[in-house]
Amino acid sequence: MLRECLVKGIAYQGSLRTGEDLLRGLTHVIEENNIVCGRITGIGAVTQARVAYFDHEHKRYEELLIKEGMEILSLTGNISKKDGELFPHVHVVLSGRDFRAFGGHLLHDTLVYAFEYEIIPFDGKPLIRQFDKDTGLFLWKE
Repeated sequence: MLRECLVKGIAYQGSLRTGEDLLRGLTHVIEENNIVCGRITGIGAVTQARVAYFDHEHKRYEELLIKEGMEILSLTGNISKKDGELFPHVHVVLSGRDFRAFGGHLLHDTLVYAFEYEIIPFDGKPLIRQFDKDTGLFLWKE
């Protein structure tokens, strides 16, 4: 697939407040700065997390809510448009008290303890997500 975005050469770096919804906070940053396509990374910790796994066989997400403090070992995602709105698609890897790692698709109700992000915007037209009937997912379309 041909990329329609080029690196701008700038990055937004910042942090989110304790207690803030992680996905809403990231969405606010990209909307406030009108970032229509780009890359998101981050590290930190959460007091609770809600993540999802996409079940390929049944073509639906299975959600998990964990109500305990965890470290964010890695957070990565991209920015595009879905249904006409800016859409941060974010995956996260977390580790708890037992040092075991797990992860999935980041969902709302993941609450920040401490979080630092870096968002790298790209120039060009935004990539658009459309429903793909073969996979059951919203994927980038040309």
